[in-house]
Amino acid sequence: MIKQNCYSCHSTIATQIGGLNLEDTTALKSYLTFDFRGDGIYGSKLYHCIIHAQLALPMPPTYILDSCSMSMIHYWLLIGAPLK
Repeated sequence: MIKQNCYSCHSTIATQIGGLNLEDTTALKSYLTFDFRGDGIYGSKLYHCIIHAQLALPMPPTYILDSCSMSMIHYWLLIGAPLK
């Protein structure tokens, strides 16, 4: 699901300077930590971006993911966001 919706802009090949490379586990982990504050709640930067929360850069920028995809990402974050 992430590859389908995000890799066209956020892969090693597509990432420009300053953008998040989802294939770089160190960079990705910084977006998974639960210390970003947005909409008055704590959570990961990644989750705030995909739910288009205030104070976060909406991703994907041109549409909102379906609720099933958001639920899958939310669950993945709750179980510790295993990368493998």
